[in-house]
Amino acid sequence: MKLTDRQNQIVEIVKQQDPITSKQIAAKLGLSMPTIRSDLRLLTAFGILEAKPKVGYAFNYSQTKALSYTKLYAEPIENILQKPTEIREDATLTEAVNTLFIEDVGSLYVIGNNKELVGLISRKDLLRATLNNTNASLTLASTVMTRMPNIFTVTPDMSVIETGRLLLDRKVDSLPVVDKQNPTKVVGKITKNRIFQHFISSVD
Repeated sequence: MKLTDRQNQIVEIVKQQDPITSKQIAAKLGLSMPTIRSDLRLLTAFGILEAKPKVGYAFNYSQTKALSYTKLYAEPIENILQKPTEIREDATLTEAVNTLFIEDVGSLYVIGNNKELVGLISRKDLLRATLNNTNASLTLASTVMTRMPNIFTVTPDMSVIETGRLLLDRKVDSLPVVDKQNPTKVVGKITKNRIFQHFISSVD
């Protein structure tokens, strides 16, 4: 695996001063903690660093497990997809909010009469739309959705690294996964958290 310049800097800082907290590492780099969080997660997933609760990060001098680039990065996301949470196009805001919290998800995919993807509603969209709204049970959720084709989607054959970059570039927590031959047919979803779980499980 080839580390980025910043990741190599982090490794050297930890080697010289472990144990060291993420806050101290960020300060030495002149960056914010959220900026280096993904680097620390990756270095920990690879076993290069060890995260010690209430202590900080330490360099792992006994790395015995080499992770495959193919398994970690090049694996297609079809192997780690999650089930999408869908609602009908005629669902009300109240129904959408109930579904969101019952399923404990961050977004809902709005499906049309032919089961095609017509829109997406985020948690933020719903909270904004229902705030001080006395007619939530009468208002259609589709009135606040982001409509196709203004939704970024991915296909099952895309790699973990491609998808991860899209999630970061678009600054979203999840993306709908659609059939490659039929871009309005939802076959799953992929989230930042699911990709992180993939990294962690690859270490076990």
